[in-house]
Amino acid sequence: MSAAPELASGFEFPSQVFTVTAAEQERKLICSGIDPALYGRNVDVAMLGLPTLRLLMAAGIPILGGVHLSQRFRQIRPFDLDEPITVSGRILDIAPHPRGCILQGAFDYARADGTVCVEAVRSGIAPMGQKEASHGIPRPDENLDGFSEIMRRTLEPQKVADYSDEAGNLIHSDPEVARQHGFRAPIAAGLMGIHFYREALEKRHAPTSFDLEVWFRRPMFWDDTLSLVAREEGGRIAAMHLLCSDGKPASNCVVHAV
Repeated sequence: MSAAPELASGFEFPSQVFTVTAAEQERKLICSGIDPALYGRNVDVAMLGLPTLRLLMAAGIPILGGVHLSQRFRQIRPFDLDEPITVSGRILDIAPHPRGCILQGAFDYARADGTVCVEAVRSGIAPMGQKEASHGIPRPDENLDGFSEIMRRTLEPQKVADYSDEAGNLIHSDPEVARQHGFRAPIAAGLMGIHFYREALEKRHAPTSFDLEVWFRRPMFWDDTLSLVAREEGGRIAAMHLLCSDGKPASNCVVHAV
């Protein structure tokens, strides 16, 4: 599939309005093994990931076969469950990649009165456009010196599949589709990893505002046992890794502010 001519740097996605319902968030958190009571009536920022995907899909960007590379969320203040949220965004850059292109976009999430509560930057490989050599993807160092485990969780296949049942990407639930894309089993959505990082921040700091950035490096298979390790600076969590069963990071997280 070729990229539509209008999908270039500066393209603005038509805005959409959505709500994160209490029932929806409860289901997602339970699938992730997280107590929904942790956030009370506040929206867990990872819940904004799916509405962002819907914005991309509405612009004709294919999701099946795509790869989530990085995600940054800067929360200025939390949203309330069940309140209307308007998401708008624009393409920052489109770069060549052997599997299509690397698309980076910036997104704002606002209340009904126009107050922006969350800003985000997302990058991912989209299976579209001219396939060319890539200049590489900058990512943090994987050195684990100074990190210690603060959480361990085993994923459950059915819950991994249920988490992504509305996303339209069968790589999270269908073993045959996963094999077709070179994986031994279905893989958990990268957003599940953000739930884990966010849970760690909430339990340690209970922040109303924060700035965290996540890079996805390796698949989390739907039966993986994950270890979340963290490093502190000045009494706060500064960086985290989510390690797979083999001890290698599935993702890295830098906490720019909390």
